[in-house]
Amino acid sequence: MLRIRLFCIISIFLSALYSSRAQDLEGLAVEYERAVYSGASLEEANAALIGKARCYKALGRYAEASSTLARIRMFALTPEERQEVLFQQELCRFMGGEFEQAAAMVEEVEPVSQDVLLLHALALAYCGRYDESEIYAARCISFNGTNPRLGELLKFYEGHPRVKSEKTATVLSFVPPLAHFYNEAYGEGLLSAGLNAASVGIIVANLVGGYWISGILGGGIALDYTLMGNRERNAFLVHKNNTNGPIAFGERLRALLGDILNDYD
Repeated sequence: MLRIRLFCIISIFLSALYSSRAQDLEGLAVEYERAVYSGASLEEANAALIGKARCYKALGRYAEASSTLARIRMFALTPEERQEVLFQQELCRFMGGEFEQAAAMVEEVEPVSQDVLLLHALALAYCGRYDESEIYAARCISFNGTNPRLGELLKFYEGHPRVKSEKTATVLSFVPPLAHFYNEAYGEGLLSAGLNAASVGIIVANLVGGYWISGILGGGIALDYTLMGNRERNAFLVHKNNTNGPIAFGERLRALLGDILNDYD
């Protein structure tokens, strides 16, 4: 009982501590914004925006951190400062799940450090640009010299997800199981084949029994629903695979790179 009470007291204390820290960071971000609008010099305004972005980043509000960094007047920064701001902006976009936007910044951020190379590799992988990602990942783990696990990394990239074609899925959907098999949804493919076979069976049974109108109308409507539903479902599966595949690959890549870098840190 004493242990439970102690655990509750610690939990409440930690929650209050985090809440207090969050409020402090929120208040500090407001102060930074006030400095920007109070007639601060160009250098002071840039410094305040960088400070505000750091507050949002510490709070996990990456979209706001990125938009704050975008307000910085880059022409007033040194080349090194400009690169650091761009790197932080790419990082915030990546951490905020804006993978396409993060990958779009790869050409702007010079790969001068291992951290930059790592971020580039991940950002590109998460949006399906595997060939480019592979180059940066290889450079990342070999930054301090040849890495003996380079072959393992290259082999890992060979198994990257293949982009599914919606046009191919549409054509295959006319033979129900094939489109689902193409999308690796084997159970759904068998179920779809069964439903479409049942619709055809309704038509045949009614025609054989002499019920021409009900056979053509009823069976045709049922077949239309199952066949059209099959096409729509496979279009959805193509989109899902092409979206989730790179993210799943990126997660595995992140774990692998972390393991490799920890081994040779």
